[in-house]
Amino acid sequence: MNDYELSQTEMIEKHLPSISYQTLAKSLLSIVVSVVLSGCGVTLSPVKRAPVQISPLETSLVPNIQTVLVRFESTLPGKPLAETVWDNVSGAFADAEESEQIGFTQDYSMLIPAVAAGGAVGGAVAGTQSNYTRIVIPFGRIFEGVFQSGLQKVFPNSSACFDNSGELEKLKSAAPKYVVRLKVAEFQVWENPLNHLNLKATVECKVCRAGKINRPEYVYEARNQATNQSIGSIMTTSSGFINEMNKISNEFAAALSENILGNLQKKLGE
Repeated sequence: MNDYELSQTEMIEKHLPSISYQTLAKSLLSIVVSVVLSGCGVTLSPVKRAPVQISPLETSLVPNIQTVLVRFESTLPGKPLAETVWDNVSGAFADAEESEQIGFTQDYSMLIPAVAAGGAVGGAVAGTQSNYTRIVIPFGRIFEGVFQSGLQKVFPNSSACFDNSGELEKLKSAAPKYVVRLKVAEFQVWENPLNHLNLKATVECKVCRAGKINRPEYVYEARNQATNQSIGSIMTTSSGFINEMNKISNEFAAALSENILGNLQKKLGE
């Protein structure tokens, strides 16, 4: 190449837009993320849900013959517990449709920046990083279902209701000796570290004689906390994450239920 050709090349290069290595790296990373997401079978729909599954409680508690009526009270005023859902953004909210499913919602506008800042493709594939993922757990329905399955095993002569009219009807038809009112006073879910769930809950338990339902014989608080629960790795698909979320939520509800039923068995057997 002669001097004239070199000078022409230099002039062209001066007028071309400069591209930093950082910009180039982010562009390449975006392409890699898209390819990996496609390869793992992960769709780019921001809403990822699956029908919630309830696992029956497995318990070693000895059956008790006491007649018990359990009422599931509302966490949110006027809203059934079964339709109460929790997330890591706003806490408890009522939603009949969301209460039938479990999963998470991603904000893809933050996905690539989050991955680029972290320097790992794994964060994008995982899809459950707290700063761009809303985790949705229908804990009201899960707890209610798990507890009822255990209730029938530990107190075979028991029944359940969900509002005032149901309670009055059961008091007449089932003639229970005790009325137990359960209320999920607190439930929290958050993610830390990446791809690990943390759950915390408090359930208030009020036990009354059937003829004195406004004067509890005793009040008990069941508490549980589960931390650092893995829901998958960088190669786990969305459905895999949701399955683990469902499993962990059921196990968490089972631990709370076992706690409450064990306390009731002890107190009502005295």
